[in-house]
Amino acid sequence: MTTLAGLNLALSYENAAVDRLEKRLSESIDPEVKEKLNRHLTLTREQQERLKERIRALGGEPIAELGRLPMPEPPQSLKAMIESGSTPNEREVWESLNDLIIEKAEAIMYEGGIQALELLKADKKAIKALEKNLKEEKGFGDWLQKNNPRIAKRLMKKQLEEKKKKEKAEEAAVTATTT
Repeated sequence: MTTLAGLNLALSYENAAVDRLEKRLSESIDPEVKEKLNRHLTLTREQQERLKERIRALGGEPIAELGRLPMPEPPQSLKAMIESGSTPNEREVWESLNDLIIEKAEAIMYEGGIQALELLKADKKAIKALEKNLKEEKGFGDWLQKNNPRIAKRLMKKQLEEKKKKEKAEEAAVTATTT
């Protein structure tokens, strides 16, 4: 029974992750990030299926509910300011940081689940399924950790260039109307 509960708990997080990844894909502005999010969405759906398969094999019913993903939440006053005053590039940087936090938390969850199942001498196939999911979560988390700084730098540089271009255009327009 504990094994089924643990597998369903993992499935609930993957259910929530699919929703999050679909939202991120629709909102992301960076082609490289979009490509990685899309790839991870495919892997996450495969993780769901692996978990469902093990749950059914153990005589259980896969859960359809969404678990709650760990994401930092700023105080309401700051959240409103961030949401209303952020550019798409800044939002991309914020959300990529949240993606990293979620992936690291999922890896921790899988590591704990594997340890618990090993202590319980639980179904070896369930452990193998969790190990495969862990490897995939770590892979995406490692990619985010390595690449987020580079992507953030690129997005912020692009934002500064766009701002300078806009300022020059406005300056030229003012000059044209005053001469």
